[in-house]
Amino acid sequence: MTVKSLTAIAAATLMFVSLPASAADIDSYPEYTGPEFQALYEYAVANTLPNLDPPSGRYTITGNQDLDDRIWELAFERGYVLRPTASGELSRVGGVPMQPQAADAWIGLRAEAREAGMGFIVSSAYRSPASQRTQFRSMLDGTSDSAINAALTWYSVPGTSKHHAGYALDFRYASGTFGEFRRTPDYAWLSKGNFAIPKRNGLVPSYPDDIVSQGPRPEPWEFVWIGTGLISCGIPQNVELVVMGPAAAVVSEIESCPGGAEMAVLPRWLGTQVRRA
Repeated sequence: MTVKSLTAIAAATLMFVSLPASAADIDSYPEYTGPEFQALYEYAVANTLPNLDPPSGRYTITGNQDLDDRIWELAFERGYVLRPTASGELSRVGGVPMQPQAADAWIGLRAEAREAGMGFIVSSAYRSPASQRTQFRSMLDGTSDSAINAALTWYSVPGTSKHHAGYALDFRYASGTFGEFRRTPDYAWLSKGNFAIPKRNGLVPSYPDDIVSQGPRPEPWEFVWIGTGLISCGIPQNVELVVMGPAAAVVSEIESCPGGAEMAVLPRWLGTQVRRA
């Protein structure tokens, strides 16, 4: 359910919540901007995603302390942050390790994609910090700031990749490259309707287009699983309401959400049913 404006409730100033998508249409989700997609993921990592260990600090990258310090400094300036790592047992789909929830989402999305004639695959999901270190070092061609930034344009330093959590999925054609993915019919299919089909499977863009500082450049091939409940409801607002009559049905539905989402258009009758707690 797309929420676009505010409604005044009674004479008092109240906090607003949005109705979950299921209140109108179980297969309809709010539209989000790039920063809002990013905020949803950060909220999920901190509050709702299971099987995660907290970040363990900066990792050694090259073994040269001065060079590593400079790499970390430039990485943080670009918007990279330390990320949690997966804990517990991972699932595998097509030999690719990932969190069980991400695996279920990919299986569902893949079935829809194949039915629609799309052939993209998941080429990477969970990636350990050690593997990330190897990947980053292979792309680091020199020790200058320009060389470091060239590597950071597309590659996270170990400890900052969303792949460490096991909820990030990289899509591409089996015989293609990541750079080509944006121009494919598959990406057009995934991105239509504000990414409606991935949302239906609990997935959102990992590095959206309209964010200036997020670490790497936008990566249209990477999606992250946060769950349909959070996508439907959004990030919770701090709301304390006493409800009576038919408004109770609305609030009970909101309480079933991981969060209470954005500002909402509320029905006129709610103004007479809600008061400050």
